[in-house]
Amino acid sequence: MKNGLHCCVLLVVCLPIMAATQVPPLAGQGGAPQTQNTPQAGSEGTEVSDPLGRSTPHGTVFGFLQEAQNNRYKAAAQYLQLSKNEREADGERIARQLYRLMNDAFVERLGVISDHAEGSRQIGVPRDRERIGVFRINGTDTNVDLVHVPDPASGEIWLFSSQVLANVPDLFEQIENGETTSGLSRFPAVRKILKTQMRGVIALILLLPVALGLAWGIVRALGASQRIWRRWSDDPILKNIHASLAAPATLVLTVIFHQIGVYFLGAPLLTRLYYQKLTSIILVGGLAWLVFRMINVWSEWARAKVLQSGYRSGSLILLGQRIFKSLVIIIAGLTMLSIFGFEITTALAGLGIGSIAIAFAAQKTLENLLGGISILGDEVIRVGETCQIGDKEGVVEDISLRSTRIRTLDRTELSVPNGQLADMNVENISRRDKSLFRTKIGLRYETSPAQLRSLLEEIRSLLHRHPKVGSDVVRVRFVGFGESRLDVEINCHILTTNLDEFLAIREDLLLRIMDLVAEAGAGFAFPSRTLYMTQDQNLAQEETPKAENIPGFRQRSA
Repeated sequence: MKNGLHCCVLLVVCLPIMAATQVPPLAGQGGAPQTQNTPQAGSEGTEVSDPLGRSTPHGTVFGFLQEAQNNRYKAAAQYLQLSKNEREADGERIARQLYRLMNDAFVERLGVISDHAEGSRQIGVPRDRERIGVFRINGTDTNVDLVHVPDPASGEIWLFSSQVLANVPDLFEQIENGETTSGLSRFPAVRKILKTQMRGVIALILLLPVALGLAWGIVRALGASQRIWRRWSDDPILKNIHASLAAPATLVLTVIFHQIGVYFLGAPLLTRLYYQKLTSIILVGGLAWLVFRMINVWSEWARAKVLQSGYRSGSLILLGQRIFKSLVIIIAGLTMLSIFGFEITTALAGLGIGSIAIAFAAQKTLENLLGGISILGDEVIRVGETCQIGDKEGVVEDISLRSTRIRTLDRTELSVPNGQLADMNVENISRRDKSLFRTKIGLRYETSPAQLRSLLEEIRSLLHRHPKVGSDVVRVRFVGFGESRLDVEINCHILTTNLDEFLAIREDLLLRIMDLVAEAGAGFAFPSRTLYMTQDQNLAQEETPKAENIPGFRQRSA
């Protein structure tokens, strides 16, 4: 737990430093247009690229914020939809007021602004516009839109629309006069302290101990509540819940409390933006870590319940644990890509196509996997049970995701793929409620009918009197004449499912039947055959003269 808390502290401490260093240089920084590798406007067969980065809504917003944060309001006015005369006369003033509004009254996640030249399709918004958020002042929302316009020198670019700029002076006046109840205007002293980016970073660092202390206190309080609850519950799983979830819960709560504190402190918007991205990444990772630990706790609880119920195979629980963890990784990865600004629609489409390709390439593997799920779900066999598969009988040692391993009576290990096992006839010997006793004895043909009738009655009486023989099915019948014996068939059910006990009872019954056969004066038959040899005298007399005429017969006879 201590190592987990140390990791939490290190991760959260690094957030402000990373936020300060993650601001990339944008095109047009410093007011000097970057012309390297920029196609000339109007040149045939080439696209026109804006050196100020206004080709996308994302570039326009971030470019304006960076220029304004560095007090370059003249360069920031290049991102506003103003005429040349308006830009020269009032551009810097409007840019300064707009930046103030963005810091104090802007409400929206900047991370969702489109980074595509054509923008994004939004319901109720014209196709040549991009709505990035609202200015919220005294409960009233004013839309903040970008407009897609042509530029003779830079081609198609995005600018803050003239409709937004028309409302900027009035909204700014409300903030200046203290008529608003949003953002930093409630904390003018804090606004002066956090005016620069470095001061904002220092404030973020100083906020860390407060957030970490609150998170640690809540986790400790929950741990104390758990210890009190354990006094009334002896569930062993409860002992590991706090130890498993303490570290990820502390990380998640610290990030959440720190984000809330940053919101109320109101650092500059651009600093808040990169901070929000980085903390969101860590928050997603912390939540994934927390869900991982919760899945582990659930699997331990499920295994304990399974063992109590007598089902000793944990393969199904292991399969569910791995599937849930894989889903958590996929969801967390896609969420992080979305926070970074990637279009996850393409990733989802690629994931679907890749899943289909993998399914075709691994048909046998999936067949075995689904077969294992079917076996475990239907509980056809369990680990430790004796079963017969085909002509093999043995004890089930393990049911994995790919195959089932059986220890045969020959003490060899038989591995059967689950896909094949799901289609086979499996006889579960361990689940029989009784054991069948079936045998056939052969008596000598010298046994008289009276002896045979008496012997059959004695065997029936023996079976009915035996306490371990079921009385519902007892059959002792003379069934036919064999080649060298009289066949008697005996069928009954022995009231036991234990193999050793069954073998002992069967041995006792067979010995008693031998005694009854001897007492009846009969005997067991054994294979025998009588051979009768005769000679036909007439045929010998007819064939002898013919043989004497054969040359050399007399000499050979002599």
